[in-house]
Amino acid sequence: MRPARWTLAAAALGATATAGYALQRVASRRWRAGEEDLVAAERTLPADLQHHFVTTDDGGRIHAVERGDGPPVVLVHGITLGVATWAPQLRQLADRHRVIAIGQRGHGQSLAGEDGYSMERLADDLLAVLDALDVTGGLLVGHSMGGMVSQLLAVRHPDELARHVAGLVLVATSARPMTAGPAGPLVAAGLAGGAARGLGRAERRGQGLFPSDDLALWATRATFGAHPAPADVELTRAMIAAMSPTAVSGLLGPLLAFDVHRQIHAIDLPTHVVVGTRDLLTPPRMARAIVDQIPGATLHILAGCGHMVMLERADELCDLLHGALSTT
Repeated sequence: MRPARWTLAAAALGATATAGYALQRVASRRWRAGEEDLVAAERTLPADLQHHFVTTDDGGRIHAVERGDGPPVVLVHGITLGVATWAPQLRQLADRHRVIAIGQRGHGQSLAGEDGYSMERLADDLLAVLDALDVTGGLLVGHSMGGMVSQLLAVRHPDELARHVAGLVLVATSARPMTAGPAGPLVAAGLAGGAARGLGRAERRGQGLFPSDDLALWATRATFGAHPAPADVELTRAMIAAMSPTAVSGLLGPLLAFDVHRQIHAIDLPTHVVVGTRDLLTPPRMARAIVDQIPGATLHILAGCGHMVMLERADELCDLLHGALSTT
């Protein structure tokens, strides 16, 4: 290519990059929201919550919040999120139910103990909270990684779980490895190892999971469906921003390699599986695979919804949870 053409090509690339960056900044502003927007949208935690701290047998501490009276609904969030994920459910269901949202270790005020971050450890944490809070006849609701932990608990300790809950709702989750195929375990280990090194450097430098606010906002936006509310995006972004890179590093390997699909046929709790058609992280095929394995499980597909079902379709999910508990 002649020098003049090199110059023109470089200029065109520069102009394209500049335009793309400008468009990104404009789009990012559409998804930003302030504290007053979160309050107006009722995406803040209610002021009258009860707070519980449960010490685990490995020296960890699990934070849970509670509101309301009636048949229990126990809510377990996904990776990088927290109890605030369930703000709509804590507000809308507490007039009829005892609503309990559990913070998984490494998130918010929940601290890991000596055992670290294996999925088995998270399942044991969940059982410890159900025991400590004397939950009986409840509905266990797990989102994303929380759904994985709920399945694992149901498989490993079915009798103990049955003493506490009468039904299971799995929201935007999977029973199979996130990296499929024969090489899946090796891919998962490689991804987790590379991520661990990068996240470790970020932690040492006092940085968060993302190097810039704009990148964090775009990554958060990708977890939603077609037209997310700015308050929902901001709430999710803020939880991700508060997450320790070290904790994510510890959770990532077990999460990517998680696999109970050959065991969940033994789950005999009434089970509902919920997924959005625009969920890029745990798409509908993963939900269908769960329903195919759990006897009598019911599939609920939400058109246009992304991964953050509890925020995007709060009213529909609350109605489903109330109905599921009423019929168990």
